[in-house]
Amino acid sequence: MAEKSKYAMDYIKDKNVYKAVMFACRMIREGRHPAGACEIAADYYGVSEKKVHHYVSQRGGRKTK
Repeated sequence: MAEKSKYAMDYIKDKNVYKAVMFACRMIREGRHPAGACEIAADYYGVSEKKVHHYVSQRGGRKTK
């Protein structure tokens, strides 16, 4: 079994990817569908939608109850 991480997601070196992930997470909290939020955030910050989706999914999967 994989070791449980104490962080919500891995470290993101690219500042624009980080901003896009945080923007997408905020939109998801406000009720937007995750796929749409990732697409909007990636377009807004000019980064890969695949990277944004990866980190948003990772964050959602590691959340504790």
